[in-house]
Amino acid sequence: MPQQKHFDLNLLRVFITVCRAGSFSKAAQELDLTQSSVSNAINRLKSTVGEALFIRVGRGVKPTAGALSLYEEFKEPLSSIEQSLLGMKAFDPLCSERTFHVYAHETTIGLLHKRINEYLSHLSVNIVFREIPIQEEQLQLDLQVEAVDLAIDLTKPELASFSDELLMQDNLVCVVRKGHPRISNTLSREQYFSEKHIVLNMRRGNLSMVDFLTDEVLPHREVYCEQSSILAMLATVANCDAIAVATQTFSQEYAELFGLQVLQPPLDTRVINYHMVWSKKLDRNPASIWLRNTLKKLSHQ
Repeated sequence: MPQQKHFDLNLLRVFITVCRAGSFSKAAQELDLTQSSVSNAINRLKSTVGEALFIRVGRGVKPTAGALSLYEEFKEPLSSIEQSLLGMKAFDPLCSERTFHVYAHETTIGLLHKRINEYLSHLSVNIVFREIPIQEEQLQLDLQVEAVDLAIDLTKPELASFSDELLMQDNLVCVVRKGHPRISNTLSREQYFSEKHIVLNMRRGNLSMVDFLTDEVLPHREVYCEQSSILAMLATVANCDAIAVATQTFSQEYAELFGLQVLQPPLDTRVINYHMVWSKKLDRNPASIWLRNTLKKLSHQ
């Protein structure tokens, strides 16, 4: 009777790396293997599992639902083994050349980017911001497979596989141009609804910012235009008599540049909460802890 072959655990290591890298070629570089070796390993694992593991997406690959389930099952045990073997080496930003990737909204990028560049100017560590995906499923997938290290989002995750922490808070304000013919220094509810509005659409949920952050059902507003960029919206406000709603810190940052009045809204709006969100398996990861602490430090300045 032939002896049953042992399963090659190296296949799982290749599989995990491809999931995280989103590319056979990138995984090959990370593992110091040839691309054909990576492809062969994935095919061997595919034969063992009995189903496809990846689909082609552009120049990269995306895990199937079955592959993502396998990734979730094996990533933590393999990570624990590797960390034990490597002695959980502490992350030293003075010696590291690592690049972190962070998903964030336009306002967060605008507020933190300059501070981060100054803070990292004497280090080889880099933090690269990316605009947060429109689809929440894509955001969760990229966090799960570590295509990004962390996200800064307006909502907390519902899945148990993610951790979150409040990073900072902000408020909504109304913005009109200086010299507006009907509005100066204060804004009444009647004035607010009688003016034309520039609507800022959220990247997810197909909601305007004010609708997203108020519990009341707002009366009809006459729309001047719709935009998806806060910075572009502020520039538009500066050149018309329409009114817009934006975040307080971002609006105050650009009020002088664009010649704007920043006014308290005559509405009951909720506080804007920005949450850091990351894969739970990175809770005790030294590099992830450093990244989160750095973002907290800079956001509080």
